[in-house]
Amino acid sequence: NPKLSLEQYCIDATSAVDIVFYAGIEHNDIKNKIILDLGSGTGRLSIAALFLQALLVFSVDIDLLALTILKRNCEELNLFHLIHPINADINNLPLFWRKRKNGFKITTIMNPPFGVQKRKADRLFLDTALNYSDIIYSIHLSNKKTRDFLGSYIEKKNWVVDDIFSINIILEKTFQFHTKKRKNILVDLYRLKKQK
Repeated sequence: NPKLSLEQYCIDATSAVDIVFYAGIEHNDIKNKIILDLGSGTGRLSIAALFLQALLVFSVDIDLLALTILKRNCEELNLFHLIHPINADINNLPLFWRKRKNGFKITTIMNPPFGVQKRKADRLFLDTALNYSDIIYSIHLSNKKTRDFLGSYIEKKNWVVDDIFSINIILEKTFQFHTKKRKNILVDLYRLKKQK
């Protein structure tokens, strides 16, 4: 039961694997790292990260029903001891997240709302990730306007776009106004890191 107001779209399984492979194998940002999945939904990115040996995964979502599905999936896969679902608004995460836990690095992997239903919704996710992370992977619509905005926005916060990986994700018909059963959408996965 996805909620339109939250722009909840379940990322397809193939894209989830591609995204986590890119972060974990191409850039070695998952193994032995703490993973923060903001807007985790039912946890496809969270669970995929565990299969690439993430130390722990914290899956944050405001939707309790989505987290209930995530918990059930983790129990079935015997991963529950490595994943911590957190039912919270991303603007109200505890302050202890802002510091590294015991010297471990925090990698955020997120599929934020694109800001179609609620303007600037993606910025809330970006700001939270920028405050809590060492490295960020964030999915956004692929177009010049978004690339220009994102580069400028994070540069003001002393971060840079380190790499961009373009990928086609498949969106299933989710809401009444959708006219097609499936739709391919070109998105960019941004790798963001702090400037030195």
